[in-house]
Amino acid sequence: MISRVSMAVDPTSLLASRVPRAEAVARDLEAQILGGGLSPGDRLGTKDDLRQRFGVAVATVNEAVRLLEMRGLIEARPGPGGGVFVANSSVRVALKRSGLQATWGAARFADCMAVRNGLEPLVCRDAAANRTPEDIAALREILAAMERHAGDAAAYFELNWALHRRIARGCRNAPLHSIYLTLLDFLEDGLHPDDLREFDPEADVAIHRELVDAIAEGPGPRVDAAVDRHLAIRIALRNPHSRSRPGVRTSRS
Repeated sequence: MISRVSMAVDPTSLLASRVPRAEAVARDLEAQILGGGLSPGDRLGTKDDLRQRFGVAVATVNEAVRLLEMRGLIEARPGPGGGVFVANSSVRVALKRSGLQATWGAARFADCMAVRNGLEPLVCRDAAANRTPEDIAALREILAAMERHAGDAAAYFELNWALHRRIARGCRNAPLHSIYLTLLDFLEDGLHPDDLREFDPEADVAIHRELVDAIAEGPGPRVDAAVDRHLAIRIALRNPHSRSRPGVRTSRS
C-alpha cells in the first residue's frame, strides 16, 4: 500500500525546472521530508510507486533515491515489505555503517562545530522570518522542560539538542536545514554531558530563552545579538583525550 505521502503531484510543473529530472524529484521528496509532515521510518512507497507518481523513468527514480540516500534523508530497503523510507537517523546510520563513531577525533568535532556555528545565524534568521505560533509554542515548551531538568545534565542536553532541532524545523531553506541537522547529529554523538567540566544551567537557559524570544519577535538585530550571545557560550572538557584537545575551550550547543 502506498504511504499517505504519495499524493498526486503535477509532474509537468515539477520537471519544468532547470535541473536534471532526478534532482527535481529528489528536491520534491526532500521538501516533504524536511517540511515536518513525515517522521523517521515513514514509508514513501516502492521505487515503482515513485516512478508512477512523478511520471519518470526507472533510471530517474533510481538516481533520485541515490541522491537522497547520500544526503542521509532516506533508506531504500529491498525485499518483501521493502521500499523507500524516511531515514530513522540521518547521519547516525551512516556513522554506524562506516565505523566512524569509533574514530571521532578532535579535528572532526572541532571542524563540525565551526561549520555549525557558521550556519546557526542563517538558520535562526530564516526561522525568525518564517516563524508560526505553533513553532514558538513548541520552542517554549522545550525551554520549560530544560528548566525542569537543569539538575540532570544528560536530560538537559538532550532537550538542548531538541530545541535546536526544533528551531531548524522552522527554517524553510531545505539544503540549509538538512546540512545543519546533519551537523547536530555529529555533534550530539561526539559530546556527552559527562565530558563537561563546566556547566551553568541557569545562565544557559537564560541564553536560550532570549534566543527563542528573539526568534518569536521576528528577523532583526535582536536575533543577531541573541545568536552571538549563544555562540559565545564556552565549555571545557573533562577528559583531555576526549572530543577536544587539552585546554581547548569548545563552543557547546
